[in-house]
Amino acid sequence: MTKNSITAGLLLVVFTMTGLYAQTQTSQVKPILTEKAVKGFIKNHDKLLEGINAFQNDENSTEAQWVEAFRDALGEDTNQAAAFLKKNPAPKKLQALFRKYGLDGKTGLLQITVIAYAVLNSEYGAIPFGIHPDDLKLVQKYHAEMSELLKPIPIETESDSK
Repeated sequence: MTKNSITAGLLLVVFTMTGLYAQTQTSQVKPILTEKAVKGFIKNHDKLLEGINAFQNDENSTEAQWVEAFRDALGEDTNQAAAFLKKNPAPKKLQALFRKYGLDGKTGLLQITVIAYAVLNSEYGAIPFGIHPDDLKLVQKYHAEMSELLKPIPIETESDSK
């Protein structure tokens, strides 16, 4: 009887600590999306990607180097993207591009990343990227439109063309 009480007590402590840890983890992730940003992404998806790609085509540009550094930071630790942006704000030309299409100038690339990961999360299950519940709800509201935009393009193989 005493042994069962001790085990139950330990389990209670572990569950409580796990719950507290989960709460602190969630609170560290701040909401990044706005309705305006999501609608801007939906409406201007192609133009945004064209603009980012245009900057990346000039590998020596500040903008291309910044996008590459952002990707590297995400590759190292997906949950440190916001910290990267605080230390390394987007170049002015990228900020102007993001603002032009409805995103936040300073966090536009992070907003695009959160949208993509949130759509993936809803379609494939938990992903290793902390997303605030409010952002998940906002993406869910526009899920059909965004899912269509982010759908992978089928690659035609030789056997398909015969």
